[in-house]
Amino acid sequence: MSTIISRCFFILSIVALIACGGKEGTKVKGDNADLLLEKANQLYKEGQYDQTMEYCQYILNNFPTTDLHIDTQLLMAQTLGAQEKFEDQMDLLLRVLKENIIPERIPQIYNQIAQFYEHAARWNPGNVSSDTLDVEQAIKYYRKSVSYPNSEDHNAKAAALYRIGLLNAKIDEMEIAKNAYQQVIATFPESPYSTLAKTKLLDPTNTEELPLPSLTPAGAAGQQAVSGQQPEKEGEEQFKELIAPAAGDSTQTKSSPPEDLEKPVYSDSTQKK
Repeated sequence: MSTIISRCFFILSIVALIACGGKEGTKVKGDNADLLLEKANQLYKEGQYDQTMEYCQYILNNFPTTDLHIDTQLLMAQTLGAQEKFEDQMDLLLRVLKENIIPERIPQIYNQIAQFYEHAARWNPGNVSSDTLDVEQAIKYYRKSVSYPNSEDHNAKAAALYRIGLLNAKIDEMEIAKNAYQQVIATFPESPYSTLAKTKLLDPTNTEELPLPSLTPAGAAGQQAVSGQQPEKEGEEQFKELIAPAAGDSTQTKSSPPEDLEKPVYSDSTQKK
């Protein structure tokens, strides 16, 4: 009972945090949480962020036992970021991270935190030291995503490893970048990020953002199959060496939430100028 009460309190806190994103008397209706979340994702892609938040709030309010709460809150965080409400976005991500209801989804949360720092770096084009610091922070959280031991979310980890390569290329750490790309290919061969990594290896100095290729039905089946497998041993050892946590990083046990819940320091670099 205490767990249920705690979870309900947590959800209400989130709703209060992002209440400004919705409108009183919303017209959202529906009795299928999956379809509602699908609609919310479509609204997000269309840039209709207020409506996205309304749908997400409706899901949290009306489906307290759904297993889509993490997906819903991650979409909320993405939407807050798209609205440039960066502090609210980070507060929500850290709340979900601390609650750690579904450890399998922790890499996705780390990825969003890393994206927060990537955004900060983009608004510092004239400040090399600050820009580099933001990129290094992004890399740090992508590494946490890849090395998190209690999740086999291979899609999130492949994305994080690819971003490690791309960001290292942006700060002229070409050997690390090439190693990261090679490990995406070796460890997650069925992932669409493996295709991107192969392209980048042709010219690692090219830091242009590439669109994620769509999976063919055969590729999608392969991606589903690989998600339940462990990487090959040789690639796994090199992979661990590449993304081994930095000194001071903690390794979580199966039952404990992530311990690195320090709140990022907000600065002008995180806001649009």
